[in-house]
Amino acid sequence: MFERPRTVSDQQVLALVQQSWDEDAISAEHLPVGFGAWHWRVSAPSGPGLFLTLDPPIWHSGETIERAYASAGLLSAELEFVHAPLRTASGTCCVPVGDGWLSATLWIEGTEPASFTPEAAGLVRRLHTVEPPAGAPVWEPRVADGLVDELRDWVGTPWDGGPLGDAARVGVRGRLADLDRGLRTYLDLTERRDPSTYVATHGEPDVHNQLATADGRLLLVDWETLCLAPAERDLLGQVGDHIAGDPALLALFRLEWALGEVRSYSDWLRGPHCDDADTRTAALALREELDAVARAAPGVG
Repeated sequence: MFERPRTVSDQQVLALVQQSWDEDAISAEHLPVGFGAWHWRVSAPSGPGLFLTLDPPIWHSGETIERAYASAGLLSAELEFVHAPLRTASGTCCVPVGDGWLSATLWIEGTEPASFTPEAAGLVRRLHTVEPPAGAPVWEPRVADGLVDELRDWVGTPWDGGPLGDAARVGVRGRLADLDRGLRTYLDLTERRDPSTYVATHGEPDVHNQLATADGRLLLVDWETLCLAPAERDLLGQVGDHIAGDPALLALFRLEWALGEVRSYSDWLRGPHCDDADTRTAALALREELDAVARAAPGVG
């Protein structure tokens, strides 16, 4: 997230790091990077040592995020490009903090690549061919068949919890027909799933979850969405320019992402919020995902 969390301080993060990962840590600095989780750089006497992530409960449960991170750790023993979270002193990958979960990876100097490359495509292919780790979360359709009914109920009352709510409500209300069509298409496509074909998937292996290190390596980071699923789950965005997939399953995962994001951002913006970098990003993303639903399930005539 771009803004600091309102309920967790840098000092709380530092204390948890000292208790769970590195007793010699001396500072925790919030980093306004990424979107969907909060991050800190934790330094030790020798310099930056850890990269901390606080995942909110919007997309995860404590069980699923622990299993995802633990599975990434198992994969990292075989795949050198998997930059997995470190275990705590008690043996877990996550520490509960308020409603979320804190995890840590080693700090590595690097940058986000400018584009998705053939090298990155090779990493995704290797991930899909490795033996899936035991205990990994297994994908199930994320979008409920009552989604549009829920949204219709939500837009029937004012979204007056903050300055961006009303415009968001009007936007969703005007796209209910697109959302209904998208949901029906999505539910039809889920009938094509075959668990016997599932592979280990990252969930979001595009450039924003890659790190080109100072010593010339390419790593995949942020493994909280890891699960066993059709390979097409990883083939959206620029990835699909390098790796082909089943068009029907690609459409399924495009719709799943867009519909799920519409619900999450709607729930956020209908409630209490202020006008800041995070909520403005959410409002823009809501409009983009509404457009994405319409593209993925176009109307007839």
